[in-house]
Amino acid sequence: MRRPIALLVLAWALFAGRLAYADGVWTDANIVTGLDFSGSIDPRDAQVQIDGITMAIRSPQIIAAIKNGNHGRVGFAVFVWASGNYPILLTWRQIGSPEEAAAVADDVENGLHALLGSDALVKLGALTDLSGAMEYGGELLRTAPFATQHRFVNIVGNGIDNVGQGARPVRDRLVAEGITINGVALGYDKTLFAYLKRDVIGGPESFALMADDPEKLVEVMARKFVTEIVFNAGGADQALR
Repeated sequence: MRRPIALLVLAWALFAGRLAYADGVWTDANIVTGLDFSGSIDPRDAQVQIDGITMAIRSPQIIAAIKNGNHGRVGFAVFVWASGNYPILLTWRQIGSPEEAAAVADDVENGLHALLGSDALVKLGALTDLSGAMEYGGELLRTAPFATQHRFVNIVGNGIDNVGQGARPVRDRLVAEGITINGVALGYDKTLFAYLKRDVIGGPESFALMADDPEKLVEVMARKFVTEIVFNAGGADQALR
């Protein structure tokens, strides 16, 4: 008698799992962005990152790419990193309209102001735990409230990992899970750029870019987000041109 009961329990578990899966909100991509707040980041670098990401989110180019997706929305989250805690500037949110994009950008800016006025900034540490940031981005993707077939971790930084095991093993594990890692180098350090390309980025169509001012970072982040959104719709090549 135990076997039929066990089969019934298994069947119900599978059925319940399918119901939960079917009822979930799907996005064209879930995108996590980690901003570098390590000791080598001065106030200008911090503001460059915030301005770049918020202006990019608001850009018509991003909205058009999102609207052209199969689901017409993306999941979006932002955190900051150094060598300690990983304060979240933006918990998971959907972006599917200009109004939602503007609200997300405002909340990122508000999150920065709240961070600057809290003890969390002191607890960040001064070292460059880039591999830890990658791990944390992967964990945010695993626990995202939105279902998707396409997951991305974007790491923005101005230094090479100097904490823990290094970036390459983490990169390999995330890629094995189907997560793509892209990188943005703050400044024009060719050594850092080569490091991002060699040890950090990974996954289908992954790429690294360089930027040193808000206007350039807007362009870079917009290209990055558009590429991630349209990447599986056959438009990645056009987005990068």
